[in-house]
Amino acid sequence: MTLARRFAAALSVLAVAALAACTSAAPESRASRAASVDIPSTAVGERMTWVLDQLEAEEDATPGTWARVLHEDFQKQVSAEQVAELLNRQIRPAAPFTVTAYQGTDTQALATVAGSLGDPFDLTLSIDADDRITGMIFGPAATPWEPSTSLDQVEERLRALPGDVSALVLRGDHEMLDIDSARSAPLASVFKLYVLLAVADAVASGDLSWDEVLVLGDADRSLPSGELQDEPTGTEVTVREAASAMIRISDNTATDLLIGRLGRERVEAAVARSGHADPAVLVPFVSTKELFTLGWGDPALREEWAAADVAGKRALLDRIDAAPLAVDGAAVVAPAWEDGFDWFASAADVAGVHRTLQQTGDAEVLGILSENPGQGLDVGTWPYVAFKGGSSRGVVTGSWFVRDDDGEAIVVLMMSSTDAAVVTGATRDFFHLAEDALRLAH
Repeated sequence: MTLARRFAAALSVLAVAALAACTSAAPESRASRAASVDIPSTAVGERMTWVLDQLEAEEDATPGTWARVLHEDFQKQVSAEQVAELLNRQIRPAAPFTVTAYQGTDTQALATVAGSLGDPFDLTLSIDADDRITGMIFGPAATPWEPSTSLDQVEERLRALPGDVSALVLRGDHEMLDIDSARSAPLASVFKLYVLLAVADAVASGDLSWDEVLVLGDADRSLPSGELQDEPTGTEVTVREAASAMIRISDNTATDLLIGRLGRERVEAAVARSGHADPAVLVPFVSTKELFTLGWGDPALREEWAAADVAGKRALLDRIDAAPLAVDGAAVVAPAWEDGFDWFASAADVAGVHRTLQQTGDAEVLGILSENPGQGLDVGTWPYVAFKGGSSRGVVTGSWFVRDDDGEAIVVLMMSSTDAAVVTGATRDFFHLAEDALRLAH
């Protein structure tokens, strides 16, 4: 079934449910109907909020409004006119809406939404690096998740997910679950943990201060996720502010400012210090702008990269750094990790960098790591939660370091496939299993 037919069919199912509800009692107020959850201020979270705002606006949304936010490949299958007509006619009558559940990464998310009419529905959204919608599916709310009753069941369900899956659950030094935890796999934005460790090391040595000011230049801008790329040239942020944005909302431009200030060699040293089993795989350590350029930019640069030794690769990266980003976010569609364009580590390596960050004892580091406990996830009763997740085309990752008075635990889950759609479709279950692992490790 084409995207257009799936889109229309799903909306038709929801419309029937909404019309049937019109004969029932008057709807409850938004506050009493369902408990709401917060949508995080990630790139896809902000786009999700924008979509819901359109659905609740006083006036119908116009095709032009939707055309500005829908990726051109989406519009080849479902036009902006079709989207506006179907949503205005079949979804907007059920407003107002309350988000009762949310799970997501930086670029893809699933929200369960309750309206004033009909049954709750699921809204699945994915975006590109320019925040344009590449996928939007409305459908009946999925069957409520049945929590796993043991870590053996978590392992069984993880192994049933599509693509390549790695997982590690530790309680102290005790290994409670292990699925290919030594296998090197793409990290997506979890790589930013290494940058934070390099920042902490530089601060500890006196070579950097949390209060030092970094200045945004024209050549510093990367693609989203994040917000700093949209700020004016000359915008100033402290190291503390950049590091917070890097972890809390996975800001790519803030990350690159930090890498530029530190020097990539210092980040490479942090990778080795964390106990990465094969630190050479992250040499030279690339910024997000460099990765976008190599993975989705001029093919000639990829050929040059493939033929170069480490020194040649460093020289190529210096050239990329000196010029403004030349990659359109619309190009970032197909997975590139299988060609080596991502950051690579194992689940055991990720657990190692989490532990090393905790061992710094730096209150700034520990606070930054705990600002975002997991983008809408239920992390149970753990009083301290350090989290970093990530997503890219065909990749989703999540990592947690949690602690209470009885000790600590680490949960690392990684999933990747050359078929980005199957990863998006399994993301809900992926994060439910993370919740189960965090609960069962307590």
